[in-house]
Amino acid sequence: MFTYKEIVNLFKQSAFDNHMINDFGYGQLSDIKTRNESPEGDEEVNYPYAFLNPTSHNRNQSTVTYNFNLIMMDMAREEEGNTYDNFLTIQSDCQQYIDDIIADLWETAGKPDIQFTVTYTPFVERFADEVAGMTAAISIQVPISINACIIPYN
Repeated sequence: MFTYKEIVNLFKQSAFDNHMINDFGYGQLSDIKTRNESPEGDEEVNYPYAFLNPTSHNRNQSTVTYNFNLIMMDMAREEEGNTYDNFLTIQSDCQQYIDDIIADLWETAGKPDIQFTVTYTPFVERFADEVAGMTAAISIQVPISINACIIPYN
C-alpha cells in the first residue's frame, strides 16, 4: 500500500532518475516555474520539465484513486526550423518521457496492486516561456481498505 505522499515522491524520484528529464515540480498550475522567474536565476526551470498537478481523489471501501495531471514540457524553439515539426517532435518526446515515468512507477509500485489509467493531451502554451509538450491525466488506483481497527480511538 502507498500513501499519497509516497505516490508523489515516486513521481519525483522517477523524474529525477530519468536522464532526459531535467526538472520536476509539484503543485497548482500557478506553481509552474519558468526560465526567468527570479532576478538571481536560482528558481529557473531546466527543460525538459515534469510538473505534477494534483486533482480530486476518490475513495471507496477498498481503494483510493489518486488523480494527477502530469505535465511534461520543453522549450518550443521556433528558430530551429519548421515550428509545426518542432512542436510535434517535442510533444512526441514528452509522451515518451511520461511513458518512461509510468513504466518506472509500474515496476516500483508492484504491478498487481496498482492500476493506472492515462489520457494524453498535447499542447503548445505561452507562459513566460513558450513551451510544447504533453499532459497526461493519470489515475492511480491503490488498494487501501477502510479499516476501523487502525483508528486511534479509545
